[in-house]
Amino acid sequence: MSRNLLLWKWSPDFDSPAKRKKVGVKFGDITAEFAASGHHPAIGDADISGFRAALEAAFGADKLARPFVLEPHPNCAVVNYSESVRFELVPKIADIGRKFGLNASEF
Repeated sequence: MSRNLLLWKWSPDFDSPAKRKKVGVKFGDITAEFAASGHHPAIGDADISGFRAALEAAFGADKLARPFVLEPHPNCAVVNYSESVRFELVPKIADIGRKFGLNASEF
């Protein structure tokens, strides 16, 4: 089975807990809409080039040797991986993402 991890920054309309609470948005809502349409209003502008470089530093640049596939999007990134590496891989990738101000949500 394959899983995905969405990494993104909050858009200005959702960039505080109070704003998110007011509209009742949850990570699951964001990932579900992103999976269906490729976007959600809570996903703001993010330059993922630094995140991508940090992934390459941690896991190597050889795309065939890494335990995941990185799918860059204009304002976010999706990492696809197998169930067998999920519990080891997700915390590492999410931690790298946090260093670049990115949220991480699995779908």
